[in-house]
Amino acid sequence: MNSPFAPRSPEDVATLVRTCPLAWLVSVDPAGEVLSSQLPLLVLPPEDGEMLLLGHMARTNPLVARLGERPRAAILFQGPNAYVSPSWYADRDSAPTWIYVNATLTADITLRADLTDRAINLLVHQMEQGRPERWRVTEIAHRYAALRDRVIGFTATILKVDARFKLAQDEAPPVVRETLDHLEDDALVRWVAAMNAERLEAEA
Repeated sequence: MNSPFAPRSPEDVATLVRTCPLAWLVSVDPAGEVLSSQLPLLVLPPEDGEMLLLGHMARTNPLVARLGERPRAAILFQGPNAYVSPSWYADRDSAPTWIYVNATLTADITLRADLTDRAINLLVHQMEQGRPERWRVTEIAHRYAALRDRVIGFTATILKVDARFKLAQDEAPPVVRETLDHLEDDALVRWVAAMNAERLEAEA
């Protein structure tokens, strides 16, 4: 039986990555030693139906040596979340809960020095687009090469997705509307509205 909190399609997971690109990249060796680092990641067009991410990290990051030997890693994305109080509802006969969006991706990491420039430029483009005075990499052209040489690009081929989008899908539409009325995070409002759109429209 499918969970009501499962993403509707791979595009929901891709949207999470695009809107919350900073993720934990975690590697565990056979002895149980954990290495982890928070890194921004970008969604690339899939290859052979597989989701592909692009990122970069400092060459001094211990993960560089680890992933060169053991490419398998977990990537953890945390989206918007909020505590839900029973005080929000006309019917207070419920328990407090939490709504949230997250995904754990199992991936094989490939270090790609030839993709370092692309990783940097695509990330800057994504994060700066829409800003009134957007910054461009060309503004540090005089020292860009020296900074670039301190990092290395990599791709993450996604092998497995374990995502949970707990966004009031198990609540009646009137409760979903009350939830939307009390949420203060615009991003979370968009997620709850999107994941419950068909049910809300059917009872409008």
